[in-house]
Amino acid sequence: MLADPIAELRSPSGSLISVYLGRPSPGGMTALLTDLLRPVREAAESKERPVQKSVRADAERIHDHAGQLEVDAAPAYAIFASDLDGFFTVESLGHKVPNVSSLGPRPYLRPLRAAPKALRAGVIVADRSQARVFVVSGQLIDEVGPPLIADIGKHNYGGFSGYEEHGVRLRADEVSTRMWREAGAILLEKHQERPFDYLAIGGHGEIVEEIGRNLHPYLDRVDRATFHAGPQSLSFPALRVELASHADEVSRRRESALAERVCDTARSDGLGVLGLTPVLTASNSQAIDTLVVAGEFGRPGSICNSCGFLARSGNRCPVCGSTMFQVDDIVAAAMEATVAAGGRTHQIVVSSPLDAHGIGALTRFPQHP
Repeated sequence: MLADPIAELRSPSGSLISVYLGRPSPGGMTALLTDLLRPVREAAESKERPVQKSVRADAERIHDHAGQLEVDAAPAYAIFASDLDGFFTVESLGHKVPNVSSLGPRPYLRPLRAAPKALRAGVIVADRSQARVFVVSGQLIDEVGPPLIADIGKHNYGGFSGYEEHGVRLRADEVSTRMWREAGAILLEKHQERPFDYLAIGGHGEIVEEIGRNLHPYLDRVDRATFHAGPQSLSFPALRVELASHADEVSRRRESALAERVCDTARSDGLGVLGLTPVLTASNSQAIDTLVVAGEFGRPGSICNSCGFLARSGNRCPVCGSTMFQVDDIVAAAMEATVAAGGRTHQIVVSSPLDAHGIGALTRFPQHP
């Protein structure tokens, strides 16, 4: 992930500029960069002269990239720069980000940490004579092997006696069932290599249910979606469109369940906390296993660039005595501290009981008031 190497950047003087920008209307890149860099320039005015010079130099260099960014086709960009510390990087992003800028001792990475995580899906699209198997991750589709074929024999039963027709139909059903089970076995193998977030079965009529009944019991535990499609006519673009709504629904259900779990755990005095101050305390003790933020919730705060201590306010670090830097979004700093300590972060978009607190976390050990 792009955020991981960038996260190691440090600016002892606090001269590190972070800029995120989407694609403006044609010809609007220079104006957008001007707007984003204005608050950075203003923040630098209260800093020491070397920081002011560094910010001016970086702002000019960023402006010089406006033409190239205008030409490039990426949906969004991230820029990190500190002339004083000797680094400048422009990264193309594959997802939308808010237009935002920041100045501080560490890179601002919340737009990257908050990016939607691509779900991994196992897909079977089949009828009675053919089955296709796919593994889908976000927009990437991998068809696993060639289509499976079932020789179901003659479709026109004219001339057969009733008994013969029944036997032919029975054999055709058996052949189709074996094909579906083979497709399911392929998915099971892929699921065991790396678990699916959900399964999707495409077909018509009762075939979808029949395929589902023939899947391995391990796959029954995975979220499942169904849709109408035939294996012969299915295209990759059509499959992407079909799965998009299912992936969104799975993500919403997971977000709701996670938010409820955090709230229920904290309220029952389990391994969980709610609210920004308890979260910062847990972060400082490296206790957070899973951090969950409700939407765009954020608050200003202070961070020690020497030891990483986080607080709602303060100028002097209570741990190491170093100067604390003021930051516009201490939630972003908590997200970074969680990742650095081996935890996970989630920024959810669904309405939930967590909205009343803004932020919460599941912890590795109890937190004492």
